[in-house]
Amino acid sequence: MGKKISRRRFLQISGLAAGATMLPMPLKWLGSREALAFYQTGAIPLFKTSLRIAEVPICAADGSPAPVTGVKHYTISIQEFQDQIIPTGFGYNKTTLWGYNPAKTVQEALNYPKPPPTHLGGFILANRDEPIQITFRNKLNKTYNGNTLTKHIIPVDQSVFFPDAALSINKTATHLHGGYIPWISDGGPFDSWGPDGSHGLSFLNNVVLNPGANPGDAEYYYNNKQSARLMWYHDHAHDITRINAYAGIASAYILRDKFEADLIENFGLPPYIETSVVNNKEIQEIPLVFQDKIFVGTNINLLDPSWRTVVSASAQGPGSLWYPHLYETNRWRKTYSTKPLPNPSCIAEMFGDTMLVNGTVYPQLKVEPRRYRLRVLNACNARFLNLQLYLDDGSADGITLDPLTGNPTNQKFINAATGNASVLQIGTEGGFMPRPVEVPTDVPFSLNAIIDPLNPVGQGSLIVGCAERYDLIVDFSHATTAGKKVILYNDAPAPFPGGDPRNDYFPKLANGNPVNIKTTPGKGPNTRVLMRFDVSKPLSSFDPLLNINKNSIFETMPAVGGHTWNDPLIVPLNGAGVPDLAQIPAGLKVRRLTLNESFDDWGRLVQMVGDDVVQPGGGYGRPYDTAATEVINLNGQPVREIWQIANLTADTHPMHFHLVNLQILKRRPVDVLNPFVPRADDTVLDAFNFTGPERAPDLNEVGWKETFRMQPGEVITLITEFTLPKITAADGTTPIDLTSAGGGLGTPPPSPRTGDHEYVWHCHILEHEEHDMMRPIVVKA
Repeated sequence: MGKKISRRRFLQISGLAAGATMLPMPLKWLGSREALAFYQTGAIPLFKTSLRIAEVPICAADGSPAPVTGVKHYTISIQEFQDQIIPTGFGYNKTTLWGYNPAKTVQEALNYPKPPPTHLGGFILANRDEPIQITFRNKLNKTYNGNTLTKHIIPVDQSVFFPDAALSINKTATHLHGGYIPWISDGGPFDSWGPDGSHGLSFLNNVVLNPGANPGDAEYYYNNKQSARLMWYHDHAHDITRINAYAGIASAYILRDKFEADLIENFGLPPYIETSVVNNKEIQEIPLVFQDKIFVGTNINLLDPSWRTVVSASAQGPGSLWYPHLYETNRWRKTYSTKPLPNPSCIAEMFGDTMLVNGTVYPQLKVEPRRYRLRVLNACNARFLNLQLYLDDGSADGITLDPLTGNPTNQKFINAATGNASVLQIGTEGGFMPRPVEVPTDVPFSLNAIIDPLNPVGQGSLIVGCAERYDLIVDFSHATTAGKKVILYNDAPAPFPGGDPRNDYFPKLANGNPVNIKTTPGKGPNTRVLMRFDVSKPLSSFDPLLNINKNSIFETMPAVGGHTWNDPLIVPLNGAGVPDLAQIPAGLKVRRLTLNESFDDWGRLVQMVGDDVVQPGGGYGRPYDTAATEVINLNGQPVREIWQIANLTADTHPMHFHLVNLQILKRRPVDVLNPFVPRADDTVLDAFNFTGPERAPDLNEVGWKETFRMQPGEVITLITEFTLPKITAADGTTPIDLTSAGGGLGTPPPSPRTGDHEYVWHCHILEHEEHDMMRPIVVKA
């Protein structure tokens, strides 16, 4: 793995791209920084917890219709609780968390005991075209033991608060990530509410959906008018999204449809979780939600003397979550400022040292030698993943690294579904892909040995940015795998792609991280070993024939009960399976946008979104709370647009769009110091100072997505269609008359903050999102 590319040096090197000659520079030219660690988790052993699947609470409906709309209704509390996510017996207590707790669960409906509040609990299973409504109850005025809550369980930096700061530190806003939903239920940053009934500037949820709501309640409506996919819902409150999500306010939302059901019935796709649970069968659909965290130990007073002054008393003991609260100038750049840095302070990125999957640390899962469907979600605050699979070599970590290359020496895992070392990917966060692809599982991440701004990201296996999701088929029945153990491994650098060795944890790895030398094999800190599959259970039944492979074409398959694979692509694919650029519609508006980095009033790094207009003081970045520039006027008709976004920073940013899915068309390197060339009007495509040839999207990102990895020094070209969803009755088609609430037929009233239907787009590195890499999307009907 290469050393961290400093942002300043990236800009210096990239500037050479505008010249006639590109000078190759070895990695060592970039130099290095002193390794200085902040607080670290103690020695937690690997594979002592079991992966949670059926143990996670699954939401069940209340049994009575929702107010106003009459659709199926759920009630979910947001509260503080404790959960044993670290194995017992190693010096850690239960972890204090904030999270979702459904009033009723599917487990109860099946005559099982109601699960206690659980980290990542509150999974929702919904059906296409069947709307639901949820009352979220903010109970964050009390700690888990009933005391009055006076502080957050994670340090809160109030220096970054915007006009919404009048709300307390226990405000929340629920965003259905990936949902095509009315703006009042999108859960945007200013849609927050507190347990005392205080509201954010854009909060109209209860006026429209539940006028008689209790002060601490908020009503949300989800129409589910999308194809089958894995979404998730999480907190999005302004200024504290990063810490609320880190504290645990997140869970999964799985949408089903008839096309997907037909793949199970007739093509060999593994059955749904709920089907397996109801029939007491082996669970073959496995959500895998990844997070990285740091945990408080008994030495916290010695190593972080101010910790107990910045968090709630309920979250100070061993096992509590730890989050950086000092802006370390050795770790992040700082420019001159007369303002003293606050404590707590926001930080540039949060990289933990301990990996969680489905809410427990370094778990193992016993599986049968058969086919499984893995639903992958990267829910880390800032860490990317490069997912690989290797056979456990019997060492304490299950992985042995070559001392020269730092790469695994293990035997590769052979997937019986593909016959080679790959996974069969059938979908992304945008639902099913037009064509499944095979993605390797035995390629370590490799930053280019020669620094090349024209292609700053090297090779890897399944690279998963923050908030990205992938739908995978893996079969453990190959002769080389049965009876073995399989390690799920990650070596993505952090930050991505340049990396800093202080964020890379593996026992005895001599990479410049001093913590590694002191770490005992088989224990953490460890960010490379994620979990282990033990292929040790006897086969309980035979899988049907798998009729899905890399030659399948979902987009040409017939509809099932009116449900197709997904929405038709705007730009069709060519014979190579990538967008046919000759068929890009002509005359569309082309927005030129930028990703930027600067410094705030305290001298701290700040990331911002901008357009092609230089701002006062220089640079293109615009603060989030300034007037919207991405305004779309529908005039009663769908509107298609092309967005070309230039990343002028050294980091890869996973940019997430609310409301819409988009189709990636191409990527192309750009001069980051002089990115634009003049154009006649805003329908001109490619009006950039490009420095090299364009390239097609990777095969595993073809089709619809809503989160995109935007690489350093590149322009990404996206196309989408804007429409506005309706609020309907339970039949999914009859619009609800909302004129009494200031709206229209199926249409909510406009946002009092922006004057129309208010959404956002932003980086899903959460520390970037809130400081300040987010901009409004305003849609006029």
